[in-house]
Amino acid sequence: MSKIEAMRLALILIATTLFAQAPPLAPVVTVTPEERQQIEQKAGELEAAIAPLRGKVADDLLADAEVYYKAARYILRYNEFYTKAYVAQTLAVLDTGLARARELAADNPSWTKKTGSLCRAYRSRVDGSLQPYALTIPAGYDGKSPAWLEVILHGRGATLNEVSFLYSHDRAKPAADDGHPIIKLDVFGRANVAYRWAGETDVFEAIASVKQRYNIDRARVSLRGFSMGGGGAWHLGLHHPDDWSVVEAGAGFVESKVHGKVANPTPYAAIYDVLNSAINTVDVPVVGYGGEDDPQRRASVFIREALQNEGYKFQQNGLDYTTTDLNAIFLTGPHTQHKWHPDSKKVSDSFVLKFETLGIVEPSSLRFATVTERYNSCFWVTIDQLEHDYQKAQVDAKSGELKTQNVQRLTLRKVPGINTFVIDGQSFPISGPAATFEKVKGKWQPAPALKGLSKIHGLQGPIDDAFMEPFLCVRPEGDVPVKDLDSFAADFAQWLRGDIRIKTASQVTPADERDFNIAAFGTPSNNPLVARLVKHGPIQWTAKEIIVGNRKFDATTHKLAMIYPNPANPSHYLVINSGHTFRTPDFKGTNVLLYPRVGDWAVTNIATGEVVAEGVFDRNWKLL
Repeated sequence: MSKIEAMRLALILIATTLFAQAPPLAPVVTVTPEERQQIEQKAGELEAAIAPLRGKVADDLLADAEVYYKAARYILRYNEFYTKAYVAQTLAVLDTGLARARELAADNPSWTKKTGSLCRAYRSRVDGSLQPYALTIPAGYDGKSPAWLEVILHGRGATLNEVSFLYSHDRAKPAADDGHPIIKLDVFGRANVAYRWAGETDVFEAIASVKQRYNIDRARVSLRGFSMGGGGAWHLGLHHPDDWSVVEAGAGFVESKVHGKVANPTPYAAIYDVLNSAINTVDVPVVGYGGEDDPQRRASVFIREALQNEGYKFQQNGLDYTTTDLNAIFLTGPHTQHKWHPDSKKVSDSFVLKFETLGIVEPSSLRFATVTERYNSCFWVTIDQLEHDYQKAQVDAKSGELKTQNVQRLTLRKVPGINTFVIDGQSFPISGPAATFEKVKGKWQPAPALKGLSKIHGLQGPIDDAFMEPFLCVRPEGDVPVKDLDSFAADFAQWLRGDIRIKTASQVTPADERDFNIAAFGTPSNNPLVARLVKHGPIQWTAKEIIVGNRKFDATTHKLAMIYPNPANPSHYLVINSGHTFRTPDFKGTNVLLYPRVGDWAVTNIATGEVVAEGVFDRNWKLL
């Protein structure tokens, strides 16, 4: 960054905290008892119309109607009437649901063949909730030829809910057809959680739903977002670089400290500090954009500077930066605040179209970095295990020659034209479609199958990771108060837009343990699942004390939270006494705050809620 650039950004940051801080929660208007009754009555009509269709109509089609009922229930539940117009919008949304229910009853769902703008939905595997998404189908689409898919991530909206999303997209006027076979998918992303956790899963579940329902060209899926959506585009674009033909990230965020004004974020914030993975721009075409007067321009500046530090050269043309070293451009809208400048948008649209047309191309050379096994794959390279989690691990691969950093175990898929892998100077002939290697005492060797417990993709922690996949919460029997569970359920419903599954310990079935991550709440004395984890895990918890290595804590004044492979099904997690480790104020604050506050385990003071000790387990789920 030049001195002038740095000075300008500093002045902008001093002048405003608009985007570093979350917008205030929008005020609501008064809804009269008569208006509320009108909504309740129509919602009841829709519920009655849907009920006889269950079991008779395909569930994915039923979801397309039932999501309108959910929208009405949620706006009533949380009193999210931000203007008087929301009353009429809710009634209109219910009318759409009723029309769809009638069409399903007549076995004639017209919206499945509709072009233009429309909303559809799916039932999430995470929590069983209905989640909407919006589509723009080109006029000429007939399903015979594969269409391209453009995934669009919205910015933060203080007045966004299911009603406003469904109402606006069902009535949106699509742009004039430009002749390109592009289906546009606007993701709801569980509202305003920056496409993290279940919000991240929502993006991929929505894409999967579209691919199931429409003929999509798998090599031509692009990702675009602005503001919070720009942060989501950086996150999903660089953490999953081989999923996209091109990524457009406008005015987002790529780290926690500056954007969130957090002096000392936990080490686990590194999971979402995508600046750690800036080098992955090598693997996917990228547009970075920000207005000249927008503090959030710093996201693309930070990524570009990280690439320059890696030796990539950029040419400055006015306020923009281009390069011949990478498929990347960094644009700046002159004298522009938090929006697209029309000239910059034209340049970006042209760049995006170029790489949408080209499609995803698997490279023989790549550079890939991660700080967690959760984001561990790029084309033919998979980092199965890191030496040290939450620290940067990287593979630089030029044809079959690889250099690694902080990598313990990796799998390499055979690439046409490459007959030998050379890993950190050691040669290995390729004899099959893929090969796995591990480092032992600093030397690489072919790896045997993993035995025992190991941290691997999707089973690497920290605690929050359990809630990206299907999960079930388990409470003790009887009338035992479980404040942690109640607070998690309330936060998840309001902010992640779904009600969590809850059973008592005696209701848990073998199928539950097969299908779900389990989050059990209570103590070893009142919840057998908690007792199971304490029995098999590396931390002891008796009636008198919690023992973590050589540290002891009074069990009458402290409690234990932990994530560990479920001894009854080690391919899934068993968590005790924790949902997400961030809380209501973090959801209300800037969404960059939605990062883990603890690692794999934590001991907490019951009275104050203070975390008195926390940490992570090693690669084999043992205490460090």
